[in-house]
Amino acid sequence: MNWRVGVARLALALAPMAALAADVPGADVPAASAPADAAPIVDYGLFGHLHLSRPGGAIAHTVLLVSDRDGWSARQDALAAALAQRGAFVVGIDLPAYLKRMQAIASDKCSYPAAHFEEVAHWIERHEGLADYSVPLVVGDGAGATFAYAMTAQAPAGTFEGLITLGWDDSLRFAKTFCPGDAGAMTVADRNVFRVAPLARFPLPWRPQPFARDARLVGLGAVLAPAWRFVGTLWPPLAEPDAAAGLARTYARWRARTDAAASALPDDVADLPLIEVEPTAAATTPPRIAIVLTGDGGWAGLDRGVADALAGQGVRVIGFSTLKFFWQKQTPEATAQAIARVVAHYAKGDANARFVVIGYSFGASLVPVVVNRLPEELRRHVQEGVMISPDDEAVFEIHVGDWFGSTHHDEAVPIAPEIAASKVPLLCVHGVDEDDSPCRKAQPPMRAASLPGGHHYDGDYAALGALIVRDLSAPQP
Repeated sequence: MNWRVGVARLALALAPMAALAADVPGADVPAASAPADAAPIVDYGLFGHLHLSRPGGAIAHTVLLVSDRDGWSARQDALAAALAQRGAFVVGIDLPAYLKRMQAIASDKCSYPAAHFEEVAHWIERHEGLADYSVPLVVGDGAGATFAYAMTAQAPAGTFEGLITLGWDDSLRFAKTFCPGDAGAMTVADRNVFRVAPLARFPLPWRPQPFARDARLVGLGAVLAPAWRFVGTLWPPLAEPDAAAGLARTYARWRARTDAAASALPDDVADLPLIEVEPTAAATTPPRIAIVLTGDGGWAGLDRGVADALAGQGVRVIGFSTLKFFWQKQTPEATAQAIARVVAHYAKGDANARFVVIGYSFGASLVPVVVNRLPEELRRHVQEGVMISPDDEAVFEIHVGDWFGSTHHDEAVPIAPEIAASKVPLLCVHGVDEDDSPCRKAQPPMRAASLPGGHHYDGDYAALGALIVRDLSAPQP
């Protein structure tokens, strides 16, 4: 084995040791809720049986718990129950059952499990009737930890809240490679199969627990486990707790820190799913503010990438999660009223502020519909609308089936008449590989621009941001 690979694997196994030292019993852990209710097993697609554990109260947070290589067991039941007692809605996934089905998909040259896990999170939360979508936290146990590391790294940033891993199984292998994500390749060839490889920079928050009690630990880190346990006998705060209790404490701290880090929005927009991104370069004069209506995956991937690119050009960005807003059915008028509140709030500080309303995919089709319905006193602040890979119609509710292809909805609004009636200039951006894009039929007041790639623009979000900034700076026809 190449020594650099060995060092990388060792670093991957040992990365959390400092974090482990902080995970000791303490008064900062919130009290557990009432015992959770166990739900009947439900079946879903590639996953087969989903093992559900509900919290005693209202569901606010979702956890996807991935089992070890032996499948769902009493250990996973205990872990799930402990998480549910801390307020989590736990969706248990049998790893070997899922892998058997995933790797049997003959049409795929590479595997994309991140899409399957995002899909099941959307479906189960809709199935359970959650009032608001909860971005799931992923917890992996043993081989499930190794798998979850690769799967979450593959997903666009923001798809999952983060990752907690118990143990590690360096012997886990896959018949197919994983498709690369924005963070790069997370699997590499190992003879005629593929194994998980450490990334130089893991793209989401990660709380590894390699020496969790009774967790499978296979690889270079395993030789250090006895030494770590011996240290625990000398310093009791580091002693391994019961596995379920230890995970519950780690999860409680995760929730406390995440909630503390969340910034409160001003009262007049506090009920809207907004994300504020401040400029990272000198702000433009007059101030320029971009309202980004996300794709139906929420504040993730391309939306974040474009926001970062715009912020780097001095543009303030207000993200608007369509996944959260349209989780419940809306109307064109209610949607326009929500965006009007955003414009009114952020224009209060400067009457000269100029807005651009940007949408991607699901959000792109909303742009002309929303802008046309803004009150005139607010619409005059809008310099331009930008549609990135729109559909032919605007939809006002998240439909789980739409993630598998375009579907017509009876209450959808065709965007062609909305574009023709627009009182602000519109820019329609499409990938050169998007043959059926509405942008290819551009007529005034809409102009078209293209970039390399397809619906995801080959991950070059900086190019998207630069194109938008150039267009905003150019004289309008």
